[in-house]
Amino acid sequence: MNSMALILYHKQSTSGMVRFARFGDTVLAARLESIGTDVLPHPGPLLSRAADRLGLPAGAVRVDGEFRADMLAPGGTLDVRLGEFTTIDPPFDAVTAAEGRFVTLTEIRGIPDTERDVLRLVYEHVLG
Repeated sequence: MNSMALILYHKQSTSGMVRFARFGDTVLAARLESIGTDVLPHPGPLLSRAADRLGLPAGAVRVDGEFRADMLAPGGTLDVRLGEFTTIDPPFDAVTAAEGRFVTLTEIRGIPDTERDVLRLVYEHVLG
């Protein structure tokens, strides 16, 4: 493995609706390259990077520590982690300001197949 990536999602507590933050043709909100070692850092810096990108306070996103998946990507394998928005409603304005949007799993089109495959795993994990 040579890098780590973060997927951001929001699960509505009242309906169970799951939405993913999408940026252009990817759902990877942040990426952290390894420094030539097999040991990957804690995903915390990814959360900070994503929160900064969205202009959100650090506590607005938390690591979903129970999920981890490997994804093939150009240049190697990504260790994919999840960041869950802790707000009651999705931060639509923050994601829009970062040139992104929220999408449901059924609205995912135009992203790499490997990302779509990981999103299926994420969806199963989140809904249990």
